[in-house]
Amino acid sequence: MKNERYLTQNDAATLSRIAEHLLRMGEVEINAGEQLIDIISTSIILPVDVQRKGYVTLYSTVSYSPVGTEEVRKLTIVCPQDANPQLALISALTPIGLALIGRKALTTVEVALPSKRVEKLKILDVTPLDSTMGELALS
Repeated sequence: MKNERYLTQNDAATLSRIAEHLLRMGEVEINAGEQLIDIISTSIILPVDVQRKGYVTLYSTVSYSPVGTEEVRKLTIVCPQDANPQLALISALTPIGLALIGRKALTTVEVALPSKRVEKLKILDVTPLDSTMGELALS
């Protein structure tokens, strides 16, 4: 399968809980919960305590470049409650977070932007998550 996604057990469980929470809220406009369910259902879920090197996970740092530019950007994909754009901590529910999660370094992904534009990004490098960060705490 081209451009497949791999999710760790922990990421799949966390994203499932977020999706369930969003679906219960019933946001009508854009429900990222449905997108998360689609991502989880079409991803390869790794066995417990297995992490595939070079794949974007929650709390991993991603270096990427917009296709056609030399510009390199860096961000960390986090759970919504940990997002802080000023610190480049980007929620997994943002268009870029949804596009990157589970993807492999050196692949190109398309990000569907709210303006109905699509931006292509090349994932340059993925630095593994810091295991001391992040657990979902929905209240």
